[in-house]
Amino acid sequence: VHTDYGCLTIVNQDGDHTSLQVVDRRTGEWMWAHPIKDAFVMNIGDMFDVWTMGKYKSTPHRVIHNASSYRVSIPFFFEPNADAEVRYLLGGDGDGQRIRYIDHLHSKVSTNFDHAD
Repeated sequence: VHTDYGCLTIVNQDGDHTSLQVVDRRTGEWMWAHPIKDAFVMNIGDMFDVWTMGKYKSTPHRVIHNASSYRVSIPFFFEPNADAEVRYLLGGDGDGQRIRYIDHLHSKVSTNFDHAD
């Protein structure tokens, strides 16, 4: 289970397999994101959550692929430049708080792996 780090993820799912699940925020239950012909899945990422001061939350998701055949998924990750200074988009200035995207990315990635001392 994870959320994407950037702003927006656009996914072209394999039309033959239902493998992607997302959390229904109203119930907390997992629901299948069934492939829709000629459509893309759009996941809001953690950086969009930061930019909107939590108004738009990142999408927790996971893949459960039980078919015996291969699954093909082609994601496009839309992210700011590493040195971009991120400020809030919606009202207020967040008490002047800003973050460089590379610092946001590092804070996310560093929690995914164990570090040897």
